[in-house]
Amino acid sequence: MPGLVRHLLVVALFLVVTFGMGGCNGEVSVDQEFVNLYVELRVAEMTYGKTSPTTRLVRQDALKAAGYTRESFLAKADEILGDERQWVPFQKAVTARIDSLLAPPAASTAAPKDSSAKIGNGPQKVAPKVSKPTPQMPAHKGGVR
Repeated sequence: MPGLVRHLLVVALFLVVTFGMGGCNGEVSVDQEFVNLYVELRVAEMTYGKTSPTTRLVRQDALKAAGYTRESFLAKADEILGDERQWVPFQKAVTARIDSLLAPPAASTAAPKDSSAKIGNGPQKVAPKVSKPTPQMPAHKGGVR
């Protein structure tokens, strides 16, 4: 009997370690709207500065549009910060959002490469590049001979 109990304890320990204490896989869903708001506020702060009046106005507008007050936003951010199970997926989502903002535009929105599709007045003449003459020393000072 003691061998059976020991085996059950080992199996139970394995299950707890593998699936966590709650019996789930530990995946936490990320509120993508909150991620977008967080990134928008950080971009505004980086663009205008932390204490700029423009930053304050942009922050107020973004929070209002997302349905948050300053206090409710900070409370949710603190909740995420305090829980590692939420923090890591949140940071991954923030990184993915920033990467999507920094990515080059898709090929379908890029300018056409076909020269016949160009808009304008046709080929333009390009003036030759004129370099400035290098100054010469006068002949009496040993320059031009």
